[in-house]
Amino acid sequence: MIVTKQLRAEIRSRREPAVLIDDKTVPGSVPFLRELLATVVDPQDRDDLLGELAGEYLRADLEDEHLRVQRERVANHPDAAVMWLGLAQSLSMRSDGAAEARQAAAKGLEISRRQGSLIRYALVCQADVARRLNDPTLFAQALEELIADAPNQREGDCGLNAQLVADLPEGFCAPELERQYRQCLAG
Repeated sequence: MIVTKQLRAEIRSRREPAVLIDDKTVPGSVPFLRELLATVVDPQDRDDLLGELAGEYLRADLEDEHLRVQRERVANHPDAAVMWLGLAQSLSMRSDGAAEARQAAAKGLEISRRQGSLIRYALVCQADVARRLNDPTLFAQALEELIADAPNQREGDCGLNAQLVADLPEGFCAPELERQYRQCLAG
C-alpha cells in the first residue's frame, strides 16, 4: 500500500504554501500528489493516491477538481460500488449535480446488491445524497430499505447511521418512518 501514515503526514506538511496551477490557487500538496501519480503503475496505488488528491481538492473547496478526480476513479473502476457512491456524494454537493447524483447513487446500490456486499453502506450513502438534494421521496425509500435491512449482518458492511435523522427539516420525513429508523438504531 502506497498511502501510509508517513505519506499522509508528508501530504499535510506540503499543503502550505499554496501554489498557482492553471490559474487556480491550490494547496502545495496537489502538485506533490500529481508528481507521485505520474510515477505509479499499480492501479490500486493509483486509486489510493487519487483518493488523497480528491481529499485535498475537497479541503480547498475546489469542487470541479474534486469531481474530476471522482469521475476518473469511476472510469478506472466502473464495477466498484464505492467509486459510484463517492461520485454521488461529490455530485450532491453541487447545484448542477442532482440528477446525476441520484443516478450514481442508484448505480452504486445496484452494484452493491449484485455483489452482495456494502449494501447498507450504499443505502446510507443514498439517504445522505437524498438529504443533501432535499429529496424526501428518495430519502424515505432509502430509510425504508435500511429499516428492512437492519436485521442483516454482512461482514465489512457499515451499521446504521444516526446522522441521517439528526436535525431533519420539518416535514422532510414521515414521523413514523423516522421513529422506526430510530428504533433500529437503538437495536
